[in-house]
Amino acid sequence: MEILKKIKNNQRGSVTVFVLATMLIVVGIVVTIYMTTINKNNTQIAQLNKIQGEYMQTSDNSAMDQAYDENVEFGPGMIAEKNEEYEDDDGDTATIPKDFEIVPGLDDVSEGLVIRDSEGNEFVWIPVAQGEYQRNTEYADTNISESAYTDTGYLPEGIQPANDNPTDNENAERNAVTSKGGFYISRYEAGKEGTDTLVSKSGARVWTGISQKDCKAKAKSFINNDNVKSALCSGIQWDMTMAFVNGKEDGSAYGDKTYNVEQYKQNRHIGSTPSTSGQNPADRVCNIFDLEGNCYEYVAEKNSYYDKYYDTRMQIVSRGGFYSDTYPASCRNGYDGRGYGSHSFRFVLYVM
Repeated sequence: MEILKKIKNNQRGSVTVFVLATMLIVVGIVVTIYMTTINKNNTQIAQLNKIQGEYMQTSDNSAMDQAYDENVEFGPGMIAEKNEEYEDDDGDTATIPKDFEIVPGLDDVSEGLVIRDSEGNEFVWIPVAQGEYQRNTEYADTNISESAYTDTGYLPEGIQPANDNPTDNENAERNAVTSKGGFYISRYEAGKEGTDTLVSKSGARVWTGISQKDCKAKAKSFINNDNVKSALCSGIQWDMTMAFVNGKEDGSAYGDKTYNVEQYKQNRHIGSTPSTSGQNPADRVCNIFDLEGNCYEYVAEKNSYYDKYYDTRMQIVSRGGFYSDTYPASCRNGYDGRGYGSHSFRFVLYVM
């Protein structure tokens, strides 16, 4: 019996030690799991803090970049993301239409600021001061200017007044131009790519054989959106272009380089047939080509002179000269408006 009691006492001691050891092991495992969880959570928190810090830094940089971009002055080679106001080094200004860019090196407003679209079509800004937008009837050699009047059916949607008549159209045109301080004129005579794509590009095949009525329709179809609209150049716009280029330096390689819009100059009239656009440097002024030579150009203008003295069908006005004649750039002539191999046209852009 005594021996049995000792055995039982020994077993009780062994059980107590075993239980204690087991508890220590369990506690150790729990502590390990707890510490692992804490370390994991600390690591996740650190990663979240890092990500948040990077996000905040990126957000701050983006905000700074956005603020910087908003303060960057629009300049040559930059695509306008909206209608942008541009100011050159002399303080002269122009509005650049959305999706157009200023051609680098041709960014001086007074010398002919040139813009182009994504297809390479180029246009020159004609600045217009308040009170100066009017027809010039005093050119010495312009044939029939004293009785010219504005045409109908040429203005684009958004500018065209409810009443399509010469007086209302002229006023609507004037308001559209003077509200923006100017307009753009195609740098080159109307060119044709393919069968019916209108372009204003150097070296393009000049679009001839097109009636004045079709000139009006084709010019309006070039571009028409909320930012800019196109139309056939009017008689007043031609006169404003004459006022802008008169007295400036032309592209002649010799002799008098002053462009006088009222005087014929032989080297501006070259070739045996109407050549491709922009190929005669002598007939270039303020970065605009072929105002005097190459082709006559239909405009959105009529003339009542022929109502009295000639066939009334000869009311449609063309401007400028032909390669084989002696008319200066300011000249007005009357035609019947049909398509001729000697006639092309020029179109303009209204900034909205």
